[in-house]
Amino acid sequence: MYSQAQKILVLLGIFSSAASAGKLRQKEHLLWPTARSYTQVPGNGWCTDAVGSSNENSARRFVEVDCNSAKNLCDSDSACVAYACMTGSSPMTVLYTTTNCSIGCDHTGWQNDPRLITRASYAYQPLWSTATCHVAYPGTMTTSTTMTTTTSTTMSTTTSMTTALHENSMNLCHGGFMNSSTAIYSANWIQHAATSREDCVSKCTGDCWAWKGNSSNWAFCYTASTLSRTIAAWPQGYTGGLRCAIVASCGAYVNSTTSLGDPEGGSGSPWILLPATSREHCAAQCLYDHTCVAYKGGDDTGCLLTPNERCEDFTCYVTASYANTSVGWETDGPDWVGAYRSACH
Repeated sequence: MYSQAQKILVLLGIFSSAASAGKLRQKEHLLWPTARSYTQVPGNGWCTDAVGSSNENSARRFVEVDCNSAKNLCDSDSACVAYACMTGSSPMTVLYTTTNCSIGCDHTGWQNDPRLITRASYAYQPLWSTATCHVAYPGTMTTSTTMTTTTSTTMSTTTSMTTALHENSMNLCHGGFMNSSTAIYSANWIQHAATSREDCVSKCTGDCWAWKGNSSNWAFCYTASTLSRTIAAWPQGYTGGLRCAIVASCGAYVNSTTSLGDPEGGSGSPWILLPATSREHCAAQCLYDHTCVAYKGGDDTGCLLTPNERCEDFTCYVTASYANTSVGWETDGPDWVGAYRSACH
């Protein structure tokens, strides 16, 4: 019989019945060097995600110190994944940490995956126009997962991939909603008078599947029961999210041996390009979108997603409709492949 954990892995389509005979022991711990290496991301201002602008939805606290002191404070705090700082007559720093958190303390997505931080922005606050954002990306601060099995090396590889997908899924679906990195379209947005992001999200109840709002004025808060993903970035100041699908109501992923392309009779491609850091991250973004029935992609060696900017790790496409078009995959990348599933109920 499968354990509850193994049932979840079977549902995701990447845990074989043969593998279930092996007994797994998993150790997971954080590796924290005494001094971490930081990457300064493009732009000036506080740290933001791929949406940019003022999208700084993360646990943080402010301290009146310069950049050198900011680095030392982050080094000494195991929960600190990044800092933004400005040096001058009135130095100021924001530490992205849950330690002594003062703002956004229930939003820990960046602590789970610092790779979500991609740039800096000061939006409408010129005081921060000289600030810089510094991130301890994985590799300098990593989560180490050691898998031990009584079966084969193949089993170890499979369960490692499964663990990565599971971790990405948990990180994305924080609080029951997945932040959308691209704008959401709906023909039936309903406006609500909200006072904060949390208040706006709380309006998405019943048959609501998506929300969006303006972080500068939450009176512009909207919810919708029907939606589609778009390739467009969010308008300045806006952000939004999708209600996470119940995984148990979705079909398991099936790796495709033929190229997944556009269905016949459509106008324009239904595939949406999303920021992703790995194949597991891409799969997880489809997993919790109840409209998504397939994903595909490969290593982003050519910076397809953001030309002339720092490369993401993976080029990721998701779709609500597709066709098995031909034998063999296109040659967009050395490891270009994808998987499909049935939609969620």
